[in-house]
Amino acid sequence: MRDDILTVTGLQAGYGGKPMISDVTFSLGRGEIFCIVGESGCGKSTLLKALLGTTPGLRITSGSIRLEDTELTQLPDAERRELCTEKMGMVFQNPGSSFNPIRSYKKQFIETLKSHGRYDKDAFPHQVEEAFGKLGLNDVKRIINSCPYEMSGGMNQRIAMAIMLILGQDILLADEPTSALDATIQKQMAEELRHLRDVSGISMIIVTHNLALAEYLGDRIAVIYSGHIAELGDASEVLNRPVHPYTKSLIDAIPTLDGRMPTGLPGSPPMTGPEEKGCEFCPRCPAVCDGCDALTYSMRDIGDGHYVSCPYAKGGTA
Repeated sequence: MRDDILTVTGLQAGYGGKPMISDVTFSLGRGEIFCIVGESGCGKSTLLKALLGTTPGLRITSGSIRLEDTELTQLPDAERRELCTEKMGMVFQNPGSSFNPIRSYKKQFIETLKSHGRYDKDAFPHQVEEAFGKLGLNDVKRIINSCPYEMSGGMNQRIAMAIMLILGQDILLADEPTSALDATIQKQMAEELRHLRDVSGISMIIVTHNLALAEYLGDRIAVIYSGHIAELGDASEVLNRPVHPYTKSLIDAIPTLDGRMPTGLPGSPPMTGPEEKGCEFCPRCPAVCDGCDALTYSMRDIGDGHYVSCPYAKGGTA
C-alpha cells in the first residue's frame, strides 16, 4: 500500500484570474521521485510554485493540496508559507537565485537555520559536514566559507540541496536540476540525486526537459501540455510504451543511436493555458480525430496505474 506524503487533486492555479494549470491530479509517495516533463511554457514550473505557495501573484482557484494530513489550500497565506518552507525545499533552474552571490555560504546557512529556529552553534559544523558528505562535497571548510559567485552552477545546486538536508525537509522540488551542468557530469548529478533519496528517504518532484533523465531518475512520470497532464504512470512504461500522441511526439523528436532522424514537432504549445473545451494539442497532433476540438478534459486509467487524457489513444474509449 502506498504511503503518500503529498496528494494533489483537481488543482487549478494561475495569474491575474487566468489559469495556467488546471485539473492537475497526482500523488507523491514517501521516498518517491516523481518527474514532470513537457515543452517550455506547458506549466511545469507553475505547478512547482503552486505547490510551494510562496510566489507573489500566483493564485490557486480550485482543487486540493494535502501535505500529509493538512489541506494547504485552506490555510491562511502566512501559515501555509511557514508549513511549506518547513516541509519542502526548492532548487531553482537558475541556482544563483537561491543565494546572495557575495555572502559566504556559512553566513547564509546560519541565517536560514535561525529563521527556522533550528540553529545550534555546536551542532552546526557536524550538520554541514554530514549534509555535504551525502552530496559528494568533500572540501567542506573551503566550500562553506566561499561565496556563491566563486562556484559553478552545478556546485550551487548541490549546496542548495545541502541546506535542505540540514533543515530536515521532506520534499525536494527541483526545476531543471541538471540544466546548469556540463553534459559530462549530468549523469553524475543524477546519480547523486538517486543516492540522496536512498540515504535520506526524501521525496522529490523534478521538472525536466530531459526524457532520458526522467527515465533514469523517475519512479513515475507526468507528461504535461498546456497546463493539463496528458499522460501519467510508471516512468519506464510511459517512455517505452507511450500512449498519448504528445508523449509519442516528444520521444520521436529525440535523436537515436541507430541513425534514425528525429521527427520534429511542428508549432509551439499555446501560452494561454488550458481551455475549458477541446484538446489543446489538436493543432499539432498527428493523430487528430473529428470531435477532438469538443472534448472535455479527463484522465482515463488504461491499466496498472497508467493514465492518459486522450480518449482515442490505445487503451482508451471514445
